[in-house]
Amino acid sequence: MSFTGAAHPGGTSRAGPSPTLDEPWLSLRQAYHSLRQRWGELLTRVDLSLSEYGVLELCARSPARASEVARAIGITPAGATDVIDRLERRRFVRRIADPTDRRAVRVELTDAGVRIHREVIVARRSVLQEIDRAMPESERRSLVLGLTALVRALSEDPA
Repeated sequence: MSFTGAAHPGGTSRAGPSPTLDEPWLSLRQAYHSLRQRWGELLTRVDLSLSEYGVLELCARSPARASEVARAIGITPAGATDVIDRLERRRFVRRIADPTDRRAVRVELTDAGVRIHREVIVARRSVLQEIDRAMPESERRSLVLGLTALVRALSEDPA
């Protein structure tokens, strides 16, 4: 794989046939942090945290238990309860009885939650289009190929 002209974390580019072992991972980390910052700025405009949006995103698919929320967004169960409480106070989610376990509850979006989730999706799409326009099509294709290969490599059994 050619690394000619690829951006380094410091903003310079490196010409040559192959990246060092660290270069792709440094670039991936920089891309992750930059994208996370953009999402954070977008969510700040609608007064949501990344965790709150993660709950909305999960519950937009189907109602979820707090433990599922915690696992999905990478926080503790107590942290998930706090996030759900904040969203419930804002009337974006509500707790409902779990039809499969009368001791458990699930979290579902309210109409207001559906509306704010859709609003963020539209804004997110605008950000993605902006990023997309800044990249030549050949680089977007390479990005998809590289990320697909990374997902495949990460899902393989390391033994």
